[in-house]
Amino acid sequence: MSSTFKTLGTGVHLLRKAMSAIVILLFSLMMIAVLAQVGGRYVFNYSIAAASEIATFSQIWLVMLGAGIAMARHQHVAIDLVPAQLPLPLARAASLLIAAVTVAFLCVLAYGSLPLLRLGAMQTSAVMQLPMWLMYLCLPAGAAYIALELIVSVVERWNDPFATNPSDSEEEAA
Repeated sequence: MSSTFKTLGTGVHLLRKAMSAIVILLFSLMMIAVLAQVGGRYVFNYSIAAASEIATFSQIWLVMLGAGIAMARHQHVAIDLVPAQLPLPLARAASLLIAAVTVAFLCVLAYGSLPLLRLGAMQTSAVMQLPMWLMYLCLPAGAAYIALELIVSVVERWNDPFATNPSDSEEEAA
């Protein structure tokens, strides 16, 4: 059983590395597109239409995948003053309840995006003529990644569900 958890832990670690690399790539692409748009508009008096679409689509994916990374790093805003004072069994129950409600919301988000995916299969973007389902796919993909990171977080923090993140104290010391 221990080797199974080790394998899962390695898989989650590799997924986190991949997501971080994708987010860095998307951010870089977005910044280059914005700079090209600004440069084209103000230096050459020429608007680069594709740059605007690239920046928009990169930002959409960046937000959805970045939310999963924030979940992995425990950087989402949370009001945990009361649950942190609970005894361990009740804190665990509160943690599970919060996770269940959040996962339910993410399931609704993913399910609600299915009509958009079907619609996007028939649409293309205005300038680059990309299929729009590629843009709408960020909703279920991002929701799935956030849910995965939330479940991993609950498992990792089982012994102290509302403990402060160790990286928080490092940031305060700096």
